[in-house]
Amino acid sequence: MRLGLRARLSLIVAVGATVVSTMAALGLYWDTSDEVSDAITAELRVRMADLPAEIDDPAAGSATRRHLVADQVIDATGTVVSPRGETAILTPRELAAALDHELIVERPVPGVGHDVRILAERLGSERGVPLVGVTATSTRPLVHVRDRLLLVLLVATPLLTAAVTLTAWGLAGAALRPVSRMARRAETISMAAAGERLPQPAGRDEIADLGRRLNAMLARIETTVAHERAFVDDASHELRTPLTVLRGELELAREDDEPAALRRSVASALEETDRLIGLTESLLTLARTDAGQVPTTTAPCDLAAAAGRALDRLPVPAPIAASVHGEAASVDAPPEWIDQVVTNLLVNALDHAAGAVRVDVTADDGRVRLRVADDGPGFPAELLPRVFDRFTRGDQSRGRGGTGLGLAIVAGIVRALGGEVEAGNGPPLGGARVEVTLPRRPGATGSPAAGAPDSEP
Repeated sequence: MRLGLRARLSLIVAVGATVVSTMAALGLYWDTSDEVSDAITAELRVRMADLPAEIDDPAAGSATRRHLVADQVIDATGTVVSPRGETAILTPRELAAALDHELIVERPVPGVGHDVRILAERLGSERGVPLVGVTATSTRPLVHVRDRLLLVLLVATPLLTAAVTLTAWGLAGAALRPVSRMARRAETISMAAAGERLPQPAGRDEIADLGRRLNAMLARIETTVAHERAFVDDASHELRTPLTVLRGELELAREDDEPAALRRSVASALEETDRLIGLTESLLTLARTDAGQVPTTTAPCDLAAAAGRALDRLPVPAPIAASVHGEAASVDAPPEWIDQVVTNLLVNALDHAAGAVRVDVTADDGRVRLRVADDGPGFPAELLPRVFDRFTRGDQSRGRGGTGLGLAIVAGIVRALGGEVEAGNGPPLGGARVEVTLPRRPGATGSPAAGAPDSEP
């Protein structure tokens, strides 16, 4: 069973709190035990310092003895020198060790208790016989402190862990509450109702930033959907016109028996069919560029040479002089796409030029720039911001039955190839100007384009 984010966060906090509190409890337990144990040993040493005086003054020893369980002075033979007549606390082995170094042992002592700490060390000698001082006290206070501390820690540690876990659960719930609200709202959002957005959390934290980014994404999706709907509407309108004409011509041909009229109908039907084929191919190209489906076959393409070939193919009206200027500059791209970009730009320029069309190709900083300009009236000011949109046409002076997809296809191809495209009016010929920038083929070197004139036409 997969736990939710809130449960996982609380579980992680619970485990961390358990580990930390357990380590802290163990540290406190051992530190407190050591402190009490050291205090008992220090008390025994203080008493040990007073033992020599008891040998000469037994009354002083009796006054002090009330504060300790037991104390003795034993000679090397095991005889208790003070207080006389008592049974020695130390065993012969412990006595021998005490004569050599300070001895601290814990064991039961008859008449004293089960938990007793004994401190023994050599005090000097009497009549040539070494003496050993012995002090002993119950460690029952240490045991009592340990038991009480262990009980407190066994109760406090789970309570502290539970409190920290509950706090983490509440904080996680409060932090994730905006996410839950956004999730519930997301279930009700659809493209049928434009403008719907997720509830925006207040503040500038990560959750608020997530809400802002998701709402921005919804706005982009809404714009894209609206754009695609408009595209479908425009495409349907563009397809309906030639299909209607084609149907009318075919019906006319079916009903008209005159050969001349029949030929005219067939010719008109063929013209509309060609227009449909061209429109369909344009729409297919746009769909591929939108999906980023770049053809796998690429080759070095010289933009200046491609422009020259396109001018050779296209019918250039007699009053118009068209020329290519610049250097040979290659890009890695599908050749058919480069030919379509150059052809579309030249067709647009030739359709609206008054007397001249100029193509300039330059290369610098790893980029190749292709500029196609004409001396016509230029793009209308209201059209310029959306000149690369689909089915965008100007007035009749700039639109002569085209589909409005030529520049849209250019923009789609260029962007799919990682380039940029922009349009404007003005130099070099004073009319419309479209400039395409593409990444230059690595290792390509520029040279004057073959057959390109070096001066204005």
